[in-house]
Amino acid sequence: MTLKTNISRRNFLSTASMAMGSVLLNQLSGHSYQPEVASQPISNYLIGVGKSDITDPAIGLGMQGMADKNQRTTGVESRLFAKVFIVAEPVSFKRVAIVSTDLWSGTHIVKQEVVERLQKIYGPELYQLDNLLISGTHTHSGPGGYTHYYLYNHTLGGPNKTGGFDRHNFESIVAGIVSAIEQAHNQLAPGKIYVNRGHIEDCGRQRSPEAYFRNPESELYQYGSDTDNEMLLLKFVHLTDTNEKPLGLLNWYAIHPTDRGQYNTLVTGDNKGYAAELFEEKAYEPIVAAFANANCGDVSGNVAFGSIPTGADDIERMKKHGGQQYQLAQTLFDQATEELHGSIDYRHTFIDMSHIEIKDRPGKRTWPAALGISFAAGSSEDSKPPIPIREGITIRSITEDEASILAFSGLIAAIEVPGAELPGQFDSKLTPDFIDGHAPKPIAFAPGLANPETDFFPITPKELPIQILKIGNLVLTGIPGEITTMAGRRLKAAVQAELNADYLALAAYSNAFSQYITTFEEYQGQHYEGASTLFGPYTLMAYQQEFRKLAAAMKQGQLVSPGIGPQSITPKTTLPRITFRNLTTSPVTLTFDQHQAAPTVNLEALTVPPKADLAWMMPKEYLDSGVKVKFDRTNSTYISVNDLVTIHSNLNIEVSSYRPSPLT
Repeated sequence: MTLKTNISRRNFLSTASMAMGSVLLNQLSGHSYQPEVASQPISNYLIGVGKSDITDPAIGLGMQGMADKNQRTTGVESRLFAKVFIVAEPVSFKRVAIVSTDLWSGTHIVKQEVVERLQKIYGPELYQLDNLLISGTHTHSGPGGYTHYYLYNHTLGGPNKTGGFDRHNFESIVAGIVSAIEQAHNQLAPGKIYVNRGHIEDCGRQRSPEAYFRNPESELYQYGSDTDNEMLLLKFVHLTDTNEKPLGLLNWYAIHPTDRGQYNTLVTGDNKGYAAELFEEKAYEPIVAAFANANCGDVSGNVAFGSIPTGADDIERMKKHGGQQYQLAQTLFDQATEELHGSIDYRHTFIDMSHIEIKDRPGKRTWPAALGISFAAGSSEDSKPPIPIREGITIRSITEDEASILAFSGLIAAIEVPGAELPGQFDSKLTPDFIDGHAPKPIAFAPGLANPETDFFPITPKELPIQILKIGNLVLTGIPGEITTMAGRRLKAAVQAELNADYLALAAYSNAFSQYITTFEEYQGQHYEGASTLFGPYTLMAYQQEFRKLAAAMKQGQLVSPGIGPQSITPKTTLPRITFRNLTTSPVTLTFDQHQAAPTVNLEALTVPPKADLAWMMPKEYLDSGVKVKFDRTNSTYISVNDLVTIHSNLNIEVSSYRPSPLT
C-alpha cells in the first residue's frame, strides 16, 4: 500500500510524536538517535513481534489436558511456540505485550517468572503483571507440569507415581517466552494494526447441548448459533517511507484443540498450531501467526465425527479444523483495511474467587473450590474417562450406584493422592451452607477446603488474575480459565456495557487456570463443564461483576487495587526428573551405580535414542543420595534430581543445570 504524501496538521503532529517516541526508545536501549521528522512514516503505534520455541522434547513426559496417566510423549511431531505482539504509544511509550503460546493454558507461576526475568533486563517499569498477557491455545498434546497447583500436575508422574511440578518443562517455556518478548521489544518500530472479522461454518460444534439449551429462550434467540463461530483478527504491519511490511497476525476463534485425542503421544499444537504453521509456510515473507482461543469451553470439533479421537483419524481431524481456521485467517488478513486507533490502556487485579458476594443477588456468593462427581466423566465427546461415569449427575438425579461412588470419593482421593486431603461429600468440613452453596453439584472433592499444611497444597487456585487490555478501539479480556459459549457472551456484554468498544476479544486460558466458567443455568445440569466449575453456580456472575469494575475504572481513568495474589508460588511437590540428552547420532546405553547408603533397588540400564532428550524419574530411594551413571562401562558420574546429563558427540558426559534443548 502506498502512503499519501500530503500531511495534515494532525498527521504532522503524529509524525513528530513518532520521532519523540523513537528518541525515548533508543535512550532506553542505550543507543543514540537523531530524528529526521520528515522521513518518519505516519503511525498510530510502535509495533514489534517475536516468536520462540518453548518445546520440551524429552521422551516420556506426561501430557497435559486429558488427565490420562498413560499418555506420555514419544516424540515431537510439531514444535510448540510463543508468539509475542508488543504495541506501544509513540510519545508516552505506554505499552501492552500479548503472548499467545501453544500450551494448555497460561499459568501464574510462568507469568510471574517471565515478569521477574524481564524486569532484570529492562527495569521494573516496562513489563509488569498489569500490561503483559500470556494465554494458551489449550492444546492437549503438550507436556505439562508448569503450574504450581497440584490437581493439574498429579497425573504427570505416570501410573502409580505421584505427579508434580516439572522444572525442566517450566524452564523451556519461560526461557522461550522471554526470548520472544526480547525479539519483539528489539523490533519496535512505527506501524499500524488492521482489524477484520468473519465466520466459519461447522468448525466446532456444541458438545453440551443439554446444558446450553437450559439458558433462557429469549437469550438463545439473540444468537444464530449455539457456538461462537466468529474469528476476530489483527494484522500487524511496519511502515517504511513508501509502503507497509506485514509482520504478523493474531486472531481469536473458539474451538477445543482436542482433535489429537488421548491416544496421541506426539507433541503438537493441534488444530491451532497447524493453522499457524500453514499461514507462516504460505506467507510470501516472514510472518508471526498466532491462532489464539476464545469461549470454547463447550465447543469441540469431535462432535461432528460422533466419536472420540482414537488415533485412526486424528491427523485428518486436526487438518480439517486447522485448515478452516487458516483459510478464513488468510482471507481476513488479505482484506483487512480498517485500522485500530486510539490510546493504549490496561487494568489488572487479583480476586479471591472463594468468596465474592454478588451485589445484585443479595445473599449469593462464590465458595471455595469443589468438583462435582461428573467432573470424573471428562468431556465424553473428546476422551474416555478412567472410570465409567456419566455427565449430568445432580443431587436430584444421582443413582444408588453413583451415590456409592460418591461415598467413597474420599478413599479414592487418598489412594490417588497419598498424603493429600481432599474432603468429599460426607466430610465434616463440608458444612450445610457449603453443600447448599454448590448445589445441585454432588461434591466428589472439595480441594478448596484442603488442609493448607498438606505437601500437595495448593491443590487448586482461589486468588485469580483478571485483566483488560485496550488498544484503541479494541478491548481484550484476559480470562483465567475456560469459558462456555453463552458465558462468554454474557461476560462480553458486561464489559461492553462500560467500554462500548468497537471490537472485543475474549482471551481465554490467560495468566492462570481455574477450570470452567458456565452460566448459572448451565451449571444446574452438571455436565462436565458445570461439574468442573470450581466456585459454584455464581462463578460467572462473579466474573461479570469484577470485570465490569475493571472496565469502569478504565473508562473513568481510575487506578485499581492490585489485589492479593497467591500467597506462595513455590511448588511443594516436584517431579524427581533428570533429563538425558544424547547429541550423538547413535543410541547410547547408560548403566547406574547404586549409592551404598541407599536401599538396593534394581535400576535397569537406560537407552537414550540418538539426537533426543529422555526424561527419567529418580526412584524415591535415591532422592537424597543421588546415583551414579556410566557409559560403556567407563567412569561413573554422580547425578541428582533436576540435573541435565548431556552425552556429547565425543561421548563425554557432562552434568549441568537444565537448559532448553538445541535439538530440532
